[in-house]
Amino acid sequence: MLRSGELFAGYEIERELGRGGMGSVYLARHPRLPRLIALKLLGRDLFGDAEIRGRFEREGDLIARLDHPNIVPIYDRGIDDAQPWIAMRYVDGPDASRLEPANLPPREALRIITETARALDFAHRRGVLHRDVKPANILLERVDGEERVFLADFGIARLRDDASKLTQTGSFTATLTYASPEQLSGQPLDSRSDQYSLACTLFRLLTGNVPFDAEHPVGIIHGHLNQAPPPVSALRAGLPSALDAVLARALAKHPEGRFDSCGDFAAAAQQALENPAGATQIVTPYAGGSPSGPRQSGPAATAVLNAAGGVDPNSVPGARLSPTMQYTAQAPVPPPRQPVPPPPPRPRKKRSRLRGCLLGAAAVVVLPLVGIAGCLAVLDRTSTSNGPATTTEAPVPSTEEEPAPTEVTEPAGVPEHAGAAAQQLSERFPQMLPQADPNSDTSSGIGYQGAACTSYARSTPPPDTGSGDPDLGEWEVAWNCAGGVGHPAYRFVMYRSAADAEAAIAALPGYSRSDVKVHGNVYTNYRINDSALLRPRLVTEFHAQDGRKPAGKKPDGKHADAEQPAFLMYSTGFLATDDQLLEWWRSAPVN
Repeated sequence: MLRSGELFAGYEIERELGRGGMGSVYLARHPRLPRLIALKLLGRDLFGDAEIRGRFEREGDLIARLDHPNIVPIYDRGIDDAQPWIAMRYVDGPDASRLEPANLPPREALRIITETARALDFAHRRGVLHRDVKPANILLERVDGEERVFLADFGIARLRDDASKLTQTGSFTATLTYASPEQLSGQPLDSRSDQYSLACTLFRLLTGNVPFDAEHPVGIIHGHLNQAPPPVSALRAGLPSALDAVLARALAKHPEGRFDSCGDFAAAAQQALENPAGATQIVTPYAGGSPSGPRQSGPAATAVLNAAGGVDPNSVPGARLSPTMQYTAQAPVPPPRQPVPPPPPRPRKKRSRLRGCLLGAAAVVVLPLVGIAGCLAVLDRTSTSNGPATTTEAPVPSTEEEPAPTEVTEPAGVPEHAGAAAQQLSERFPQMLPQADPNSDTSSGIGYQGAACTSYARSTPPPDTGSGDPDLGEWEVAWNCAGGVGHPAYRFVMYRSAADAEAAIAALPGYSRSDVKVHGNVYTNYRINDSALLRPRLVTEFHAQDGRKPAGKKPDGKHADAEQPAFLMYSTGFLATDDQLLEWWRSAPVN
């Protein structure tokens, strides 16, 4: 920590202004000019992390190309005593998170958002995304009786076309309550992600609340991914219900459902506030039939999305609307005292990517709240290959004698009813899965380490985890378990025969194969190559040697009874390495 009066890179330190995840910011005096500057230093504990250091150095490059009156400019950068630093304009004023909404007129909140939108659109036109838009990064300074607005902290920004690992790492560091669904699910980002965060910021400035809040991070993630935002007109007296429609569009779950730019969103919000009666035109569909309106969110909503062939932006991904529906305006009604609860989710569609996060994605964003640097420091990625590579792993070291495998006879075959099949799968892995209702097509319950588990028939496959799930072939029934906070997600699938399971394995992308002996049982694991950073994927094959007969192949190499079921387990880690996922799998009661 630098002290007052100390010199650093030629600048005289006045005092520390604050600390963040990447370092400290000091108020300092320029050595040759009568000017105070903000001096940002990368923390010394992060020097050895090449990715963190690269991201810090990139911040200077990004901001240097953004010469705009609403973006904090940089003056210089360099390295002093092996410590990187950036000198930038000192903004003498609070950030927007310190504003009290009760004392902030709505028009003033919109002015702040409008000027921030100008800065974002300017950056977007130059190929730069901010990716951490929130009130704390909007600085306010009064100059000559007028308040100026500055967008700060491009520390996790990236160029749109940058394909480096900094992109993947940065996707984990967005602040949870202002993060877009794309950030939470690891999807590609564009300027509309910043627009979503800007809409969350306006929501906060108007109401004092964020659109989706909960005591547990899981609840916040669930809101971003699945719930319609509550109407601001119900949370603050005097706000027109037309503003609800504007925010619902900017907070659409699908990027395609939002405005074309941050400036368009700010202009629409301004019109809704100043001319509510004429605001219905701002929620008309995009040209070409793209989605653009909100789902009706109770009596306070003023518009209903009915674009021909459009997608409800706040619905489950993949849900389509009737081509006969059209936008309609509703007569104003008194707002309810409490926010209107969101409508129930629509049925899942095959391979829905956004809903695939749900509870399991909690770990993706929990770690940034306590610091991502520690996780990055332990990364030790295994080299990948274009095809299968076979290795053999030693058994887990143990001071206790390995128990003999227990012989268990498999059921005669897979039941036709999905509920009975799910129950059979539960009985096969009783410590990993909850019990199913044999008379119901779908069941749910709590699995290993508090995972939220749901059973699925082949006709309604489970959602994508957001990690790029492999095609597991022609399975009959599956239990999908979203890992509890800090734990991997996992999925058990049952096949009618070993041949079906082997066909699924043969179709896996490039992998590294290893045979593992745990508690006297032998398993084969397939680590899938080219997994996203910190999202390892593992498929486990169960053999006859694991104590269950018959399964897999007979000693003569022929398949066992075709009516005997076979099983695979698919595990996905979040903010973990391949080795950490394997360590978790070894400790799980899969035998």
